Amino acid sequence: MYYQIIFLYLLFWIILSQNTKVETLCVGIIISLLITILNINLINNKRLNFKKNIVQWISYTIFLIKEIIVSNFNVAKIVLSPHVVISPQVVIIETKIKSDFHKAIFANSITLTPGTLTISLDRDKIAVHCLKDEFARGLSNSVFEKIILKVEEGFYE
Repeated sequence: MYYQIIFLYLLFWIILSQNTKVETLCVGIIISLLITILNINLINNKRLNFKKNIVQWISYTIFLIKEIIVSNFNVAKIVLSPHVVISPQVVIIETKIKSDFHKAIFANSITLTPGTLTISLDRDKIAVHCLKDEFARGLSNSVFEKIILKVEEGFYE
């Protein structure tokens, strides 16, 4: 099992480095071993179920990319229009997400989407600056949060 994880880390290293020289591979192997050793407790934790959540993470990534593209066009229309019609506001949304890790992913996803910016994350409240009213309305009951809640449910089993 550890060999598979080390191999995946090494494969990721090769993709990032875009190089297959012997020196690069040796450094990649050493880093892959160190990452595996430092995360051995997480790897050995049988309660964590990563494979079940792969489908949700893939759907989350696809949805995030789609939202980034759509939001880019919306913000470009605002910026390029001769009459700028914006209604900037700060909205505080409450999230049902429990783990700090998943909250951070949710907050970063909001920031990655053009027209919105996460200002603060405090317990269950996230303060978001929105460029328009419609961006603020899209934050409550967002698909991002629903997918992360599904992932969080299946994360510990």
